[in-house]
Parts: sequence; structure tokens; C-alpha cells
Amino acid sequence: MDSTSTATKNSNSQDLIPFSYVNGKINVIEFLEAVKNLITLVDRLGKVFAPIKYDMEGNVEKIKKYEYSEDSCLLELMAKEHSKGESKSAEGVLWLNRALLFFELLFQEIIVCLQSNNYDVNMKNIYTIAYEGSVKKYHNWVSQQLFALICKMSPTLPQILKSLEVEHDISGFETRLTSFNKTLHIVRSKIDTFFKDQNMFV
Repeated sequence: MDSTSTATKNSNSQDLIPFSYVNGKINVIEFLEAVKNLITLVDRLGKVFAPIKYDMEGNVEKIKKYEYSEDSCLLELMAKEHSKGESKSAEGVLWLNRALLFFELLFQEIIVCLQSNNYDVNMKNIYTIAYEGSVKKYHNWVSQQLFALICKMSPTLPQILKSLEVEHDISGFETRLTSFNKTLHIVRSKIDTFFKDQNMFV
């Protein structure tokens, strides 16, 4: 049985709230909380990421249109919507999940750099790797040019570490980011599998 759970939050502003997948379910409230926390991190990386932030927030608002309780499962909500021949909120999940893949790939590359003490890495290349491995194929030419500009103007690794206030505890941050990325991968993959099994958005 796959199982991840939301860790107890502490006062450190740089800590990421892990995604939760327990007993085959993605609790929608915990999912939205983890996404909101990630958006806060994105916001701290600078105004250059504003288009990504606003896009993620827009998709979160679509998901919030579901009628849900504290025990509601995101996958079950999407299945119920799909059974009615509707998909507006699920489309928000779809695009949000594509953004989550971008960050999963981005964080994975950053983790590799931290493990190898490579702080002078060309971050433009890393952003590009994450972009090409996630959302680029879904974007039109204009969106691709905008993202190319974002990649070009995005912060360096030392700037990222400073903006997250972790430059004095890089080892601890690496551990937290690695743990977070594992939960992100599990939940994101479960959502992808759901769409494939339901034959949605093909």
C-alpha cells in the first residue's frame, strides 16, 4: 500500500508541506494545502515566476468549485464529475498536475546539484530541462516564448537558496526537499494514472 502523510508543520517558513496519499486516496483539503504552500514558495522565488503562480492559482480556484468535505478524495470527486459528463474542475487538476511535474523535475535537478555541491550550475539549463519534460508540448508558440524568457531571467541556485532562507542549512534543506519531492511524485503520478484509466483528456 502506498502511503504518505502530511507532516507536522513547524515555524520554519522555508519548509514545504508534503503531499498526502493514504489508503489509495488523495485528500482534497490536504492536496490544496500542499499546493498553496508550493505556490507560496514559488512567489518567494521572484516576480519572474508570476505567470506560473497565477496559472496555478487559477487552477486551484477551479478545483475549489467541487463540493467537498474534510474527508473528500480528489480522485473520487473527479470520477463523480466525469460520470456527469463534465470536466471543468478536473481540467484544473490536469493543468495543475502538469505544473507539479515541472516543479518535480526542477527540484530533482536542484537536489542533484546540492548533493554534488554544484552551486554554479547554469540554472537556465535546469529550468529548460524541467519545462521541456513537462508542459512545453502543451503550450503554443507564444507561451513557449514567454517561458523561454522566464527561464532566462530566473534566479541562480545561490539566489534561490537565499530567497528561501536556507543558505545556512543547505544539508537540511536538501533532506526536506528530497522528502517533499517523493510525496509530490507519488501524488502527481496517481493523478496521471487516474486520467489514463478514465480515458480523460486524450
